[in-house]
Amino acid sequence: MNIVFFIQNFSRSGGSERVTSLIANFMSEQGHSVTVVSICGDNTCFYPLNISVRLITLINKQEVDNKSYFFYVLNQLRKFYADNNIDLVIDVFAALSIYTLLLKKKYRYKNITWEHFNFHVNTGANKIGRKLAVRFSDAIVTLTNEDKGYYCDKYPKAISKLHTIYNPSPYPNAEIGKEKKKMVLSVGRLTRQKNFATMLDIWKCVQQNHPEWKLLILGNGEDREKLELKIHNEEISNIEMPGAVKNIEEYYRKAAIYISTSLYEGLPMTMIEAQSFGLPIITFNFETGPADIVKNGENGYVIQRTDNLKNDMQNMAHAIDTLINNPTLRNEYSDNAKKDSERFTMKQIGKCWTELLREIEY
Repeated sequence: MNIVFFIQNFSRSGGSERVTSLIANFMSEQGHSVTVVSICGDNTCFYPLNISVRLITLINKQEVDNKSYFFYVLNQLRKFYADNNIDLVIDVFAALSIYTLLLKKKYRYKNITWEHFNFHVNTGANKIGRKLAVRFSDAIVTLTNEDKGYYCDKYPKAISKLHTIYNPSPYPNAEIGKEKKKMVLSVGRLTRQKNFATMLDIWKCVQQNHPEWKLLILGNGEDREKLELKIHNEEISNIEMPGAVKNIEEYYRKAAIYISTSLYEGLPMTMIEAQSFGLPIITFNFETGPADIVKNGENGYVIQRTDNLKNDMQNMAHAIDTLINNPTLRNEYSDNAKKDSERFTMKQIGKCWTELLREIEY
């Protein structure tokens, strides 16, 4: 098949961009012709991309207002589809299906709406995109069964279109690091969604009892200055924020614990990556994903959110304390995490995508 992945900005270093590169590489290795069409960016991919995967960027800017550029992007896509015989378009985010579905009838391709947020996140045009997708897309891929359930409840007539496919780990053969540091790790864009300000408050409690331990936050984003100011003003110690890094596997290998305070996700890619390296995970139970990855009391802890943020933070700080103070338990959770990560190998996830393409094609 001649397949297009349509994405907002492929040059970013986020989880959606990483998993798109993985699935695009997999499909090209299966003999499909694959193109990634990015609305904006610098026409590069932060992650490894097979030489056979073509990359096209419509606007040479790092950020664009999709509302302002809507008709420009639509016209550029029209020209692209007129010059290329495309069989299938996979929209990375529901909002982008709006473009795809407007042109679908004329250029006679099929399309898949691939969710990367959860159903209740209605930022941008996601809500409109979902409404169109349940009527006109050939398939909708959710990242968790929980999210599929939300679709089914709202749009019962679309049940036959819905498929749940987990994100694959880019590190299926990773080994648990033998030289663990006294380091707690978190990875993600420095945005409100990731809720790193709350993480810093939790770390203030932890570091009082464990001054020899360090918190490392990897990622860039618009909240960097605000977070750095909070660290300085509140004199929070033992924190490093080196930005986005190419050798992230080295950090997973050296870390002892992984934590997340996100407000919401689709399926947290960084948790899947961390688990591949045998990291115990401590996370808030946000929508959606933690319950699909972390088995509470077996390979980590899922902290239930309540209306009392102070208590929630104390509960997470206590969970971190528990694993820091008990190396035997930490090693047990690490072994369990590594075993459970086999669910997220490309071999297993690739089978699901292959079956879906076969269903779409026929």
